[in-house]
Amino acid sequence: MIDVAYELISNLNLEVVEALELPRRPERRRELPAELCRGPLESSLGQWAPDGELWFHQSVALERLFRGENVVVSTGTASGKSLIFQLYAFDRILGDPRTKVLVFYPLKALASDQCASWKRLASSLGLDETCVAKIDGDVPTPDRVNLIDTASIVLMTPDVCQAWLMRNVGTAPVRRFFDHLSLLVLDEAHVYESVFGSNVAFLLRRMIGAKRRATQSASGKLFQIIAATATIRDPAEHLSKLSGVRFSVVDEVDNGAPFHERRIFHVTGPEYGAGAEAAVADLVRGIRELKRRHRFIVFMDSRQGVERIVKAVGEEEVLPYRSGYEANDRKNIEDALRNGSLDGVVATSALELGIDIADMEIGANLGVPQSRKAFRQRIGRVGRTGPGMFFVFAQPHAFKRFGETFEDYYNSSVEPSYLYLGNRFIQFAHARCLFEENEVLQGDPVTPPAGVIWPDNFGTILKYMKPGGGRPREFDFIAQIGADNPHFNYPLRQIGEAGWQIVEGRHGHQKIVGSIATNQAIREAYPGATYLHMGRPYKISEWHTRSFERSIRALPLKNRVATRPLLKKTVTLSLAPDGIVDNRLKRNASGLVAEVHLQVNESVEGYYIGSKSFLYRDLRVQNPNMSRKQRDFRTTGVIIRVGEPWFAGSEPDRRRFREAVADGLLALICRDKSISPQDVDVTHTNIALVTESGPKRLTDAVVIYDSVYGGLRLTEDAYLELRRYMAQLDKAVDLAGSDAVLDERTAGKLAEWTKTLEDADAADASASIEARDGWYQIYKPGSCVSILHNGNLVERKIIKPELLDPYKTGTKTLVYQYELSKGIGRVPHDQVLATGQDWSWVLWNPDSGDIKELDDESESHDSK
Repeated sequence: MIDVAYELISNLNLEVVEALELPRRPERRRELPAELCRGPLESSLGQWAPDGELWFHQSVALERLFRGENVVVSTGTASGKSLIFQLYAFDRILGDPRTKVLVFYPLKALASDQCASWKRLASSLGLDETCVAKIDGDVPTPDRVNLIDTASIVLMTPDVCQAWLMRNVGTAPVRRFFDHLSLLVLDEAHVYESVFGSNVAFLLRRMIGAKRRATQSASGKLFQIIAATATIRDPAEHLSKLSGVRFSVVDEVDNGAPFHERRIFHVTGPEYGAGAEAAVADLVRGIRELKRRHRFIVFMDSRQGVERIVKAVGEEEVLPYRSGYEANDRKNIEDALRNGSLDGVVATSALELGIDIADMEIGANLGVPQSRKAFRQRIGRVGRTGPGMFFVFAQPHAFKRFGETFEDYYNSSVEPSYLYLGNRFIQFAHARCLFEENEVLQGDPVTPPAGVIWPDNFGTILKYMKPGGGRPREFDFIAQIGADNPHFNYPLRQIGEAGWQIVEGRHGHQKIVGSIATNQAIREAYPGATYLHMGRPYKISEWHTRSFERSIRALPLKNRVATRPLLKKTVTLSLAPDGIVDNRLKRNASGLVAEVHLQVNESVEGYYIGSKSFLYRDLRVQNPNMSRKQRDFRTTGVIIRVGEPWFAGSEPDRRRFREAVADGLLALICRDKSISPQDVDVTHTNIALVTESGPKRLTDAVVIYDSVYGGLRLTEDAYLELRRYMAQLDKAVDLAGSDAVLDERTAGKLAEWTKTLEDADAADASASIEARDGWYQIYKPGSCVSILHNGNLVERKIIKPELLDPYKTGTKTLVYQYELSKGIGRVPHDQVLATGQDWSWVLWNPDSGDIKELDDESESHDSK
């Protein structure tokens, strides 16, 4: 394999920046636990342990499971973690045929692959394969009831557990299932983090409550949990926070599995754009031109980029794989990978954990992986039964510009897994579900079940579910999404985001080709976009919203014309005490850093074809479907204000410097903390500070924020560890020189400025925190907004802004004139609610009366 690696490097003229050798490691073995040897599997153990031994960590984990402990096995890829929970599950089932085992796989591809493994094991034990069943969203609902009744081992995605199993928890078949459920398996446990993990944490607590209430026998009040993961920091702490119960850890120190040699290469290349995708397409062609067939997997983090690369390669033996495909498309690709008819695949993280292909030898990643956890998972897809190689295509100083080498990056400890159970919108969604579950299980509907620790304030939010519970208005939108079917309408991988179906064709002749969330849609499937699906190009013709339908219509294209979204972000915040999170404020003589509550608006204003822009405000004159789309949400983030002449101001050089700081901090925190770029974002323009007179523009700040509804406190380390991050950007100058994120002079200044920050009290600070620019951020004249009139929201059209003193306080405040059927009305800015799509922000100078568009901060990437 080493010769093959250098043959590829030579044939493709690849420039190797740094190469790492991961040497082989021999196995360590340990005798089988006594409980397993004298149990129902005794006569069959020879097929896995002919000498009475397993790998060291497998034996240790099984021993602890037989003691009744909840166990998390945290060892490397291809270390046989699945065999641990499979042997234990079948021991339990053969010992008591009534036993039910529920296995959670976070991805459909992984569940499909592992289902075959479970069935092979069942057959080897003389059991009928029907004792193993897989239930995901593609299994018809009527079939699911029969499967949970007849199967002993049920493989399921958490998503279908949320949308179907828990929705039917009061029915007889589901109650019987919970009554006999004795083991829950959580595979790939590190995936349960961020938005998905925080939702699953509530799901698991609800399941424990349902088990306690559905169980008839006093002996089966709880189920045992075993979790498996290859890459996680503090696994016991993470699993305990995820599930609410304690865990015993078997980690890498105990790992007795052999490790096959692998070579990892950092090769020079662009990380995104046409040049990067062309380089990956060349690699794929180069692999296929080798004398001997070598199977491969290539990763990149753009759904549309995956499609473009495969289309450029143009070979039937190479296919794309990403989220959003329909069931048949996914199954065909997965089957082709398993049966060997597919040479390789270009995939997003949808196959990061994915299918275990024993002969996968070559892997690659376009750009620096989003996290070290993701990097190690992707490397783990190759070299599972023999030597392997992996290429990372990135700029020569892609690692050094952040203050580390390629070797430093690989050898660093994996990042923590983030769970935040304080998000009010997540709590509300699960309170809606729990209220219904409590009712059908004949429990107190507004009391959280005992047996697990629930987050603070959850009990209060649960009481809002009761008729007349006094629900605050901030939950109106999330309540509307849940409607009368909260289990189905609150997916685990989103917060407050309504999904869309991609449909092909026109009225009366349509078929669903995929699905997409709003935050992805405004970046990939905006009106006028060229959208790729399974390598086929489509033109997005319109977004369609009705009470019973949310669809994006796509028409087939003969020739692909590449488009890029023209995106705009706006952040509004307050530095009053109630706008600052947990009094997290640091100040010095010229600025501050604070963790704050934010209102964020993201909008797609048009698109690019090449360098030419097409704005919706011009296009909709001829085609009303060509209209801007936006998402507006509350979240948390960190603001950094530096009132120094080298940082503040609206001049182009100051804006470019703030942009470099913002982008560098975003990349650094994502890599350092294993945060998906989809879950966080940053801006250096269009930041508005709420003041007594209205929102005013800031030109001395950058804001890094959670791009999810309600926030998950993902960006809090930008506040807690800002000094270290700035020191790392300063160190990067020594390693990368002119290729560093910041130049030497400004990096040093920023690092020194950070050292002078001191803790401050938010209660004393707001009066002296000003916005000096003079421009107000206002609703654009002509915007359709909502105002509160006699206790009801009514829609009104803005005419123009004014500065008035309506309350006779001596301070002028921002007020809008709006249209009435007869005459005009006036409403203060803080009583206006932005709803729908027909509104936008602009800047207004009350001294001159000038109104101008927001600063141009267009994103050109097709996906974050």
